[in-house]
Amino acid sequence: MLSESPLSIKKNIAWNTAGQFIYLFSQWLLTFCVVQLLGVEAVGVFSLAIAIAGAFIGISLYGVRSFQVSDVNDKYSSQVYRIARIITSVLALIICAVFVLFNDYSAYITVCILVYMAFKISESVSDVYQGFFQKAMRMDYIGRSFMIKGIVILAAFVITILLTEDLLAGIVVLCITSCVVIVFYDMRKSKKFTLPKAKTNWLAPTKSLLLECLPLAIFVSIFNILTQIPRYFIEIQMGMEALGFYATIAMPVVIIQVSASFIFAPLTTPFAQHLDKGDLTGFKRLLGKTVLFIAALSVVSALAFGLVGEWLLVLLFGAMIEPYVFLLMPLVACTIVVAVSWLLSTVLIVLRKQKMILLASVFSLVIVLLGSIPLINLFEQNGASFVLIIALAFYCLFCTVILMKSIKDRQKLIP
Repeated sequence: MLSESPLSIKKNIAWNTAGQFIYLFSQWLLTFCVVQLLGVEAVGVFSLAIAIAGAFIGISLYGVRSFQVSDVNDKYSSQVYRIARIITSVLALIICAVFVLFNDYSAYITVCILVYMAFKISESVSDVYQGFFQKAMRMDYIGRSFMIKGIVILAAFVITILLTEDLLAGIVVLCITSCVVIVFYDMRKSKKFTLPKAKTNWLAPTKSLLLECLPLAIFVSIFNILTQIPRYFIEIQMGMEALGFYATIAMPVVIIQVSASFIFAPLTTPFAQHLDKGDLTGFKRLLGKTVLFIAALSVVSALAFGLVGEWLLVLLFGAMIEPYVFLLMPLVACTIVVAVSWLLSTVLIVLRKQKMILLASVFSLVIVLLGSIPLINLFEQNGASFVLIIALAFYCLFCTVILMKSIKDRQKLIP
């Protein structure tokens, strides 16, 4: 199946980080260009499309990526992963369409949302092929894919907006160019790392994959929801302006969890390979190094934001942000806990403990639901950060106990 040798972990991390940073920056520039070229009303429509598509894309992704790249014994074929993604993507688009049609949006806004959802689904399809690259430890292809997509879709989007002065035209081109890159790069390059399509029945294994990953799909949805609920309650209790300042302060802080995810995402397959070989020593050593890195990143980030955070925020957003700088450090702590939660979730997925992380996320969701209003009433916007820190600290503690027990149980099986 593999026609090329795997890269080292360091090279995989470097390529993945470089590619994703370029792509994420291009996504930020899309919104910036809409502001500059089309104005505030268009930004509102674009932001609405981003928010609604973001709420439903988890259905398409289905939480399969970590499961896929840790399937080192090929329990499911590459064909099954592709077919499963088509099924979940169609389902996500239908549910999104039903939601949009039941809301009182104009025809123009409705089409903008649905076309942007189609663009996000193209990203979900690309995610499957990136899973093949990652499993083969060739994340240089992922990095290049992100770089190409980031540059091409940004250029196509901006040129279209300049020529047409129409947001919908820009989103349509955004979707088309993303699909073109997938067809001519992702799909073509993935042939080096996948088996030919089998002539056997695919229905049963696809059903099995979807059922096995159902707890992951629910977990991803719950995790996304619980991290957004506190912001929802800020708007309910304090108004849109208070939420706006909270979200503005949070923007630079997100780099902490993004940086952490870029580092440990490429480690999923090595974790699985250690377990497959029965090499618990190597597994624990890799886990220890990853934890140490996140700890170091957390300390450096906390010190950096503590020393220059206020200066940076004023530089980016002006003097109006100064009265809200007190929100910064709780948000830094909150972001660090989110990053640790992602790491523990990834490792437990490798250990095939999907039901345990689902259970932990349900309890964390309950904490957020019960604690958001009281803590926001007590601490204003910081209450949103505090309730999320408490909920995810519980999540991390629960997952750590399960992780230690799982390692101990596997240790007993080694002669």
